[in-house]
Amino acid sequence: MKRYISFFIWVLLFSCSSESTDDENMDEEITVEEDPGMGLIINEFLASNDACCADPSGDYDDWVELYNDSNEAIDLGGMYFTDTIGDDDPYQIPDTDSSLTTVQPKGYILIWCDDDQEQGPLHVSNKLSKGGESIVLISQDNQTIIDSLSFSEQTTDVSMGRDPNNVNEFIFFENPTPGLPNN
Repeated sequence: MKRYISFFIWVLLFSCSSESTDDENMDEEITVEEDPGMGLIINEFLASNDACCADPSGDYDDWVELYNDSNEAIDLGGMYFTDTIGDDDPYQIPDTDSSLTTVQPKGYILIWCDDDQEQGPLHVSNKLSKGGESIVLISQDNQTIIDSLSFSEQTTDVSMGRDPNNVNEFIFFENPTPGLPNN
């Protein structure tokens, strides 16, 4: 009889122990969240374009490449772009065609700095100076700076962009990569 009682107690203890372990596992459920990314960032630019990369009209214009590091599509329509920090009249990117101004997650988009707005919503009124200046992307509220960069003198047909090994540093690229990862 003692054997049966011992066996019964052992089964009871084992089942209780097992239930508490399951309850503990449910309480300790691990939630993995995706990194939301930084959003839109200035990834690469070319301030003096003579023969490197033509726009869709065949013109060799200055350009700024933006990268969407988030997990959501971002529409540039309604945002502001300028080459001067503190500009009280930055250029507003038209919000007329989101199919042309939306940057897909982990995607790239080029802003052409050519003062040829008739060529499309991504052709802004600012041209970049080879001698150096700033690039500033401002949110639709015209107050919040999304990203900005000040740069010094540039070399014709040599772009400057984020170092693939250290995204906080900008380096020169003799082979620009508009619309593609920097290398």
